[in-house]
Amino acid sequence: MPKTLINNIRQKLLRMKLKKRGVIVYNNTIIDSVDFKGTAKIEPYCRLVGDPKITIGDNFYANAGCHFLGDISIGNNVMIGPKTVMWGRNHGTKKGINMDEQSSEKGPIVLGNDVWVGANATILKGVKIADGAVVGAGSVVTKDIPENAIAVGNPARVIKYRQ
Repeated sequence: MPKTLINNIRQKLLRMKLKKRGVIVYNNTIIDSVDFKGTAKIEPYCRLVGDPKITIGDNFYANAGCHFLGDISIGNNVMIGPKTVMWGRNHGTKKGINMDEQSSEKGPIVLGNDVWVGANATILKGVKIADGAVVGAGSVVTKDIPENAIAVGNPARVIKYRQ
């Protein structure tokens, strides 16, 4: 059997198993090395690949087209907008070594409870987004976001706090 067909069957069986636990994963979504701690809804065309693992809390929602890769920990009651990227690794940039030969630099990503990430945001390795924080659409998060902060822009910066 072709590898693609085997992977499709494996993903379908995983979706059926997760559905019994209250995790809805729509078609055309890839899930690998993800630990769901409660209910979740993952819209189509997402790719969640743990490296080594993604841990997701209760009442999680990811809109269509999200791409998560790395060592990622997500709290409870988190909403992620469409086409959001969480990327827990990056290529090295040392001079004298071809870019395609550089080793990866990895760092964990942590999202607290009650976090909302807007559409098309990018969250890079080593970032912690604290409880209650909001990340605006299109933002690029390169540094930690404090509790209840609203951060926007590229690079994302805190513009105010939730009242």
